[in-house]
Amino acid sequence: MTVALHSSQFGPISAPKLVILHGLMGSSRNWLMVARALSTKFNVHVLDLRNHGQSPWEESMEWDDLTADLVQYCDREFKNQAIGLIGHSLGGKCAMHMSMRYPDRVDKLVVVDIVAKRYAPHFKKEFQALLSLQVESLTSRQEALTLLEEAIPDRLFRESLLANLKRNSESEHSGFAWQPNIAVLFKHLESIRTNPLRVGDRFSNRMLLIKGEQSNFVEEADLSQMQTYFPKLKYSCMEGAGHNPHIDSKEAFLRILFNWL
Repeated sequence: MTVALHSSQFGPISAPKLVILHGLMGSSRNWLMVARALSTKFNVHVLDLRNHGQSPWEESMEWDDLTADLVQYCDREFKNQAIGLIGHSLGGKCAMHMSMRYPDRVDKLVVVDIVAKRYAPHFKKEFQALLSLQVESLTSRQEALTLLEEAIPDRLFRESLLANLKRNSESEHSGFAWQPNIAVLFKHLESIRTNPLRVGDRFSNRMLLIKGEQSNFVEEADLSQMQTYFPKLKYSCMEGAGHNPHIDSKEAFLRILFNWL
């Protein structure tokens, strides 16, 4: 079953279309500053994937279903107009899948710090820690930050995950709830780490792969395989950036995008 994806939109309706997809446990808000900058030349749509942000919850996280949500959104917003598609991490895998299944819908593709391969297990321990929190009885995010310190030592990573907590009501003593569907995301971690592409898949339009230099999600050995899927691939490694180059080095990231787009 498809879900109606929530979006934030920027820039003139008449401008070329750009759609941005966030990563696992992220949301459209992670990309708002980039979207506003890009809106000087593009009509930018920043989406929340299913089970994230303000989009509806659904039991499946299979690639076909994620792409079906995106196609439904494009049908509603763009009719038959092809789009530029930017995807980060999980969103990058979704974007690659979309480009292969519906190549006529994607004019150009940008994939940020992820490739089409099966990854080793990631974030299982972190999800288990999040699920163990009694969020409805929390009094503050600071309390949650302290409770998770042993399981998730990286403070910045903890803070980014806990940005997904929302108050149950306006009262400061009302407790919290998770905005993303972390139970379903945890259940589907195995499928999320798979390669979304099939042997023989090929996208013939332009494609840009951006890697954060300090991230291990993209390795030199991955590039030859990516070129079989994307023969017009251009590769850019961002010095000093990690897995989130759009946050770590926003201005450099935007220069790369504007130059290529």
